[in-house]
Amino acid sequence: MNKIISFIKPVAGILAAGALIYFFPDIFIYFAMAVILSMLGRPLCERLKKIHIKKLHLGDSASAVITMAVMFLILSLIFLFIIPLINKEIIILSNIDTDAIVAYFEKPIEHIYDLLIQYNIIRPEENILNVIEAKIYSIANWDNIRSVVGGIVSKTSSFVIGLFSTIFLTFFLLKDPKIVHNIFMAITPDEQTLRMKNILHDSREMLTRYMFGLIAELLCMMILIFLGLTIFGVENALIIAVIGGFMNIVPYLGPLMGGCIGVIIGIISNLGIGAYDLILPNTLEIIGVFVAANAVDNFVLQPTIYSKSVFAHPIEIFLVILMAGNIGGVVGMIVAIPVYTLIRIIAKQLLSEFKFVEELTKRMNG
Repeated sequence: MNKIISFIKPVAGILAAGALIYFFPDIFIYFAMAVILSMLGRPLCERLKKIHIKKLHLGDSASAVITMAVMFLILSLIFLFIIPLINKEIIILSNIDTDAIVAYFEKPIEHIYDLLIQYNIIRPEENILNVIEAKIYSIANWDNIRSVVGGIVSKTSSFVIGLFSTIFLTFFLLKDPKIVHNIFMAITPDEQTLRMKNILHDSREMLTRYMFGLIAELLCMMILIFLGLTIFGVENALIIAVIGGFMNIVPYLGPLMGGCIGVIIGIISNLGIGAYDLILPNTLEIIGVFVAANAVDNFVLQPTIYSKSVFAHPIEIFLVILMAGNIGGVVGMIVAIPVYTLIRIIAKQLLSEFKFVEELTKRMNG
């Protein structure tokens, strides 16, 4: 009977978790975000719990509230820092003189017009500006606007619900860090209790190190990009650096996306101040800075982070990210390393007798 119960417990737990993820993916995402935030906030929360002033000390609830307040303050400061930069770009965009741009690029536009006619994209009697205007009106009709507004309202309500749910879950995970531990222990057979404790302990330690390492990597990339663009005198170097650095959260594909956004911002900035002759040089400078910063990231930052946080070889990580991207796209690439780390930790505890697993996880021993 005990053997049957020991078999049913983990199977029932796995099936329940799978059903939750399948039928309620939003709830799973909220819980996963709360777990991540609680991992980031736990070091501060644990330190606050140890503070004693005579006989007074902060309880679990007070420590959790203060920790979340600090995290909210940091997030608010980031937004207060970013919003003026975005507002500046909007002002520049609104001040662009389209007539001056058309006059400056008249010959290139005529050349493009000839190419469009040559490849039968537009008819010879059509004016390219009229074609563009018609496309804009077809996009900006009432039905599309109503659909977009409805989508924004729907997304906003979903975001508010998700934000509240994540905050609620994060509070209780900080207040009682053993919640996740107790859930897993409840579905673990008695003879596997020690291994499960080791899995949970190693997972928390390695994922916490990885997340702090990732934050350090993003900050380093922002600094490198900002310094490079500042040396070349590129306008709006700060916002390009912030966006470009943050996009590195997507492995390998992120720098390309960040570089494209940086080039667009650079072009808009030059169009706003009428520096049309600087568009090409600045574009090349932005591309060069992103290539150089990405080289530093690939050969210095990432190997250091992976070797000290998840104990994996860069080639190993590269292959895992490619496979994850093929399966889950951009989201797959973002979660590839944490998921792979969990798989290696579980394999180390449960399948260490296999030579392949032993070789794959031997770096984790030191």
